[in-house]
Formats: sequence, C-alpha cells, structure tokens
Amino acid sequence: MSATAAVHRRKLAVPSPASPASDNAAVRAASLHPQPTAAGNFVPDPVTLELTERAEHPMLTPSWKSFRAYASNHPEFAELKSQGLVPMMRAHQGLRLAIYAVAASLVLLLAALLAYWWLMPATADADSPYATADSATATSTAAAQWEKGVVPSLYQNDASWAHVPYGQAAMGSTGAAPTALAMAYIATTGDTTYTPVEFAQWATDHDMTAAGVDTVAAYLQQAGAEFGLALEPLPADAHGLRCAIVSKVPVLVVTQPGTFAPAASVVVLDDIDKDSRIILHDPSSPSRSAKSWPFDDIIDATAAAFEVHAA
Repeated sequence: MSATAAVHRRKLAVPSPASPASDNAAVRAASLHPQPTAAGNFVPDPVTLELTERAEHPMLTPSWKSFRAYASNHPEFAELKSQGLVPMMRAHQGLRLAIYAVAASLVLLLAALLAYWWLMPATADADSPYATADSATATSTAAAQWEKGVVPSLYQNDASWAHVPYGQAAMGSTGAAPTALAMAYIATTGDTTYTPVEFAQWATDHDMTAAGVDTVAAYLQQAGAEFGLALEPLPADAHGLRCAIVSKVPVLVVTQPGTFAPAASVVVLDDIDKDSRIILHDPSSPSRSAKSWPFDDIIDATAAAFEVHAA
C-alpha cells in the first residue's frame, strides 16, 4: 500500500464515540448569568434574577405589603431613592412625560369639579320659604279672559307651549322669563296677539335663553322694548317695590338662583293684600302663586326688579 492511500484511509476513518468521561468534562455548570458572547443571548429580568438569587418566589400573596415589596425591588425605585425625583425626571424622558401627563390630568379634573360646582344650579333649603311643594294644578288663565290692567296667571308648563324648545330644554322646565314677560305685556297693553311662545321665540332668535341673572335681566329689557314695553329698574327694597305695586303697574322681579328656582327665574308682582303681603304670579309654580309673601322674602330673593309701562 502506498503512502498516499494510507493518508486517504486515515481521513475517511470515522471517529469513535467519546467516552462518558469526556462528555462530562465538556459540559459547563448551569449559571444564572448567561454569557453575552453570542448575539441575541437572553438577558434575564433584573428583578426576577434578584428574587431568584435570594430564593424568593416572585408571585407573592396579593396584598399591599407584597405589592410594596415587589415595587421596591425595581432598580428605578432604588435610583429614585438615591437621586431624588427631579434628577430622575431630567435623566428619564419617559418618567418626565408620565408625571406631566398625570399632573395635567389632575389639573383638568380639578377644573372640571370647580366648573361643576360653580355652574351647578342652587337648591333651596328644606326650611326655606321658597321651597313650596307644588300640589296645585297649573291652569293658565284662558285667553278669552286676558285684559288690560289685570295680570293673568300663565304657567310655563301649560300644554299650549310647554314643549316649545327653549335654550337647551323646553319651556315647561326653563321658560319662566318669556312666560312672565307675556303676563306683564298682556296686563300693560291688553293685547292678546302674543302668547309666551312669541316671547320665547324672540329669546331663541337673539341667543338670550341662558338662565344667568344678567342674561335674564337683559332679555326682559330688550325683548320688552321690541314688543312696545318700557322696563324701568327699581331699587330692591320695600319702599321701591311698594310704590311700584300700588301704582297698579306690573313689576317683574328676576330672582336669585336657589330661591324660586334652581337657576335665575322671573316672577310678576301684582298686588298687596290686607296683611301688607305681596301677591305675585310665579310661572313655575301654582302653589307659590296661590300664597302671599312678606316683603322681606321677596327682597331677599330679588336680583333685579323692573316696573313695566307701555312705551
């Protein structure tokens, strides 16, 4: 056999299986710290690794104590304790944005609560003289009985106009101002052409249906002038109201929120009875219209007052 053939024979020879001893020598002991020599090597979660090294199971019994123990193991919390919040925010953009987002949410929530508290309609106390339960039926004076010099009883929830849109609701719930103005108009002019519907439509057309005191007062003056009325402001005291009432002219009173209604409302002062109490027409309540009122109660509820004349 030639030397070349002997070389080829050695190259083709299959190596014999390694002995068990050689296998054991080649196996490296398991480690919790994989060597990052190869690309894509798995890197364990530091928290889980730390818990495992301490022989602590990561799935503790749910409780505030276990949650706090788990959260305190995060490296970020250790960094926060050592450096403080401001340096952490400077070093970590994600943390900075998260804190800004939470702060902005809290500010918006506070603003919403303040707006709700500020705009929420007031309610009369249970022992307030204005908190009268409506047991009487709201029946308006028939149009055939409308006449000059007499204030008719008109109610905003009258079936003839209760469902007419007014503001964000309907006249049945928010239409005190146009209903009261219609009463004063009829008593002053004797004209039966216009009902509360026309006065409500004017407010809608001119965007004056809001129930704020200033808006209601402005509406009464501007709409009254449009329909041929002159509204003269009155001082909200006993002398001013008494002089206007005894002169036999209707007196429109814009009431404070939380008195005759949750929002600003309007009542018509009509007369003074033998006990020196005011007789009025409340378009939102037949029960309040059926009783007479001490001057002090009306003065306390008054935000603005106008005596009504023909222009």
